[in-house]
Amino acid sequence: MKFQTSSNIIPLFTGVVQAIRPYAESNQVNLKFEPEINKLVVDYHPEEIIRDLTILLCNVISFTPMTFTVELSLCRVIEGKTHNLIIELRNNGANLSRLSEITSGLKNKVSVLPIENNGTVFKLKIPFKPGNNPNEHHSPLKIKNHGIPQYYAEIRKRLRSHFANIENLERAAALKSHTKGIFLQKLNALILTNLSNEDFNTDCLCKGMALSRTQLYRKLKTLTHLPPAQYIQFVRLQKAKEFLQNTNMNVGEVVLKVGFASHSHFTRAFHDQFGINPSFLKKET
Repeated sequence: MKFQTSSNIIPLFTGVVQAIRPYAESNQVNLKFEPEINKLVVDYHPEEIIRDLTILLCNVISFTPMTFTVELSLCRVIEGKTHNLIIELRNNGANLSRLSEITSGLKNKVSVLPIENNGTVFKLKIPFKPGNNPNEHHSPLKIKNHGIPQYYAEIRKRLRSHFANIENLERAAALKSHTKGIFLQKLNALILTNLSNEDFNTDCLCKGMALSRTQLYRKLKTLTHLPPAQYIQFVRLQKAKEFLQNTNMNVGEVVLKVGFASHSHFTRAFHDQFGINPSFLKKET
């Protein structure tokens, strides 16, 4: 049996952020944590909070573009007799609300909403018992913190043929240099974030990566042997293949999900990449 203890929870968050900070720096994402109070006493077990907090922080950082920021804030919400700790993460630089990979595997409830200026807010709700602290206020406490953690999230989608996939490409890029590995991770995350947007093209990719067309072409062609427009299509098609194999979506639904303008264009491109028609996969499943 795991026994909860009544203690100050702020150092727990500070420790997690400090532990993940080097990972954030290696991904070139800003990490901040600036609590407005230094004490919040609650009854909790560290393992129950650290697990979800670490997964969510790391996944958000993995999908956040380089040079941008993830902010962490906390508040205690009292609903009747129920006390909840709300852990809020905000990122800028990309709307991540459509990426289910970020919140998969969490034990506690999390809500996800897009915010203005191309960002996202993730709210993780964790129930707790108020600690025995006579000096603590019983009204909701707001703590403004900023945090940026990171982790290897599973952005992996098939890429080139049945041999190549995004995971293998990222690994190969990382073997060339750490910077190249991070570059390809961020680029993949940007494409996946805009997967259903049929207007997302090379110009959008250049803007999101803060590179000129020439710079993007050179960097991407070196790592994948594909020009940007073709690379975007490969990622769309590999994700489409995953949807067809692992979900109940029909071909028409997948066409919209991966951002193709027409069913016929999707079918031709899918056949060119995999050698089969997309409808064949639905018959096999």
